[in-house]
Amino acid sequence: MKLSPQTRDILRQYKVVINERRRSNGQRELRTEEIVDEICYFMTCQSAVYLGSHFILQRG
Repeated sequence: MKLSPQTRDILRQYKVVINERRRSNGQRELRTEEIVDEICYFMTCQSAVYLGSHFILQRG
């Protein structure tokens, strides 16, 4: 997957914060791929997301 430099920077910042908190709680650190998976899962739990200039309504 090709990511823009801005996206990579945002993911890096999230990864730093997440892993600092996980370390302080005695949990293992997450890899970038795991964080992207978590973000995608979180989006599926929302009633709607705004991507590509469009709202996507979740069904169910």
